[in-house]
Amino acid sequence: MACLIEVGTHLVLDAELAGCRTGEVTLVNRLPRSLGPGELVLADREFLGVPLWRACTDSGADLLWRVPANRILPMERMPRDGSWLSRIHATTDRAHRDPVPVRVFAYQLHGTAREDEDYRLVTTLLDARRYPARQLAALYQERWEAEAVFAELKTHQRGARTVLSSKMPDGVLQQIWAHLLVHHALRELMVRTAATRGLDADRVSFTETLRSARRSVTVTPGAFPPEVLVRALVLLQRDLPERLLPRRRLRSQPRVVKRKMSNYRLKRAEHHTWPQPTCTGARAVTIQRPQPANP
Repeated sequence: MACLIEVGTHLVLDAELAGCRTGEVTLVNRLPRSLGPGELVLADREFLGVPLWRACTDSGADLLWRVPANRILPMERMPRDGSWLSRIHATTDRAHRDPVPVRVFAYQLHGTAREDEDYRLVTTLLDARRYPARQLAALYQERWEAEAVFAELKTHQRGARTVLSSKMPDGVLQQIWAHLLVHHALRELMVRTAATRGLDADRVSFTETLRSARRSVTVTPGAFPPEVLVRALVLLQRDLPERLLPRRRLRSQPRVVKRKMSNYRLKRAEHHTWPQPTCTGARAVTIQRPQPANP
């Protein structure tokens, strides 16, 4: 499954499903249909490609994507904030006749356990005065909110010992879409509840919302008349603000796994006491100014 997720609300705006032989990049190519003007799309480095980039920008959306370390992005001009203007080309455009203009910037995150790691981003936002590199770099960190959405779907909502029960592909797809619809309904309720109280949606607990919703709909098992659902919604909106989450603390986790089944390093004893960030967002970002090449 590949999803288009709204960072601030955790709402799944669109999704594409396929079998295990279909890769993420193939699925993501179908998601620009749900993009539009005024949106900023964040994506990881494996998705950077000119066809997908153009499909997204044709919708009117702006992009902020990470760049693979081996991607060469020559400097054409460097604004004052340390970013630089460059161009990317499709792999089929060997003569470089149809370039795509982008703005690039590199940075490190100080005050974290990954101070020596280098990051590079490319964006359609070419105006360095209106969109400073430091602010965009701090914003890109919010992309990891998508992992919380997958945890909500796969762990909390689905249940620890519950699996997709259908033995047929169409049935499995139907169950996954049902899970996505339930998640969207819960998150929509959380967003509306937060808006009525002037709160950040992050302060409303997903697990508390899920428990409350389950209690509300099991009062009359097997029947969901409209008046029952309306009453359940009213009760949820009344109860949720009384069980708010505390404001988020600064957190960081090592990129390791308990079992060696991926390219990440194996989790060891030193990773249990991982150093936590000492500053937030833009304060941690240090833009790395590139050195102009000699003529």
